[in-house]
Amino acid sequence: MLKNIAIVTIVVESLELTELVYQNELSYKLIHKGIVTDDMASGWCAKNVTGRPFILMGPANNEAVYLRFIESEKFDKNFRSLKTYGWNAIEILVQDTEQIFLKLKDSEYFRIVGEPVYISDEKSIKAMQVLGPSNELIYFTSIEKPEKTGLTIEEASTEIDRIFILILGVDNIESMRRYYSEKFNIITSDPAPFRIRTLSNEHGLPIETKFPLSIATLSDKSLIEIDEYPKASVYRENIVNELPPGIAMVSFYVDMIPNNLPFISPVTVNKELPYNKRKSAVTRGPVGELIEIIET
Repeated sequence: MLKNIAIVTIVVESLELTELVYQNELSYKLIHKGIVTDDMASGWCAKNVTGRPFILMGPANNEAVYLRFIESEKFDKNFRSLKTYGWNAIEILVQDTEQIFLKLKDSEYFRIVGEPVYISDEKSIKAMQVLGPSNELIYFTSIEKPEKTGLTIEEASTEIDRIFILILGVDNIESMRRYYSEKFNIITSDPAPFRIRTLSNEHGLPIETKFPLSIATLSDKSLIEIDEYPKASVYRENIVNELPPGIAMVSFYVDMIPNNLPFISPVTVNKELPYNKRKSAVTRGPVGELIEIIET
């Protein structure tokens, strides 16, 4: 039922800095500037967010997968997503991970926390990780041998392309697979053990530690990676009438709003981009992750 990733909403400290850095260093384009309306905030069950400024940004090739940055005066500088369950990282498809590393290695605002490495023995996918200006975790990933990945993913058409994977940290991978299957009719891969360097480092575990990982394929453009996190992880604090810190919410397109989901607020119709007067609604997943669905 879930189709392509539509929007990734991230709470940031400074919109001005975020816009500048993403434009200058990632060649992302400003799509829209706005103020969170009462209808938008009500639909997210976050009425305190009403009136806050936000921007929409997207890749240079005009792929309709957007980053929505919302400025918050309550920004938590100490928040680290990898210590918590929920939406924890975005993965951006690039043409050459090594080139992105060279481009960002001396950056003042993107701090490299994982240098480029092949993530499998087949040496088909190479990834690196950075923390952005508001501590948002970003993977930059190039697919070098598509035929050996077992995935059908549309290749990057520009140096830094679209968000193509959202990483979801969970407490129980099997229960999460059941949830996404039952609620969204999504098939997920059988869990397999993988090394996740950034996660091991954050939790003080040996670098060779392996974590159960499952992939949910939504389309040839979008995936969800489900990672089972260490038991020391905690559930993200949800302050009443506020969005969660970090990656606050992920929006997906659907053909039709279903009636089998417990929405946190009534279905809304927003005029703002990229809703364009289409219906949308938000549900909360098993580890507190906010999932917005937008009717096409």
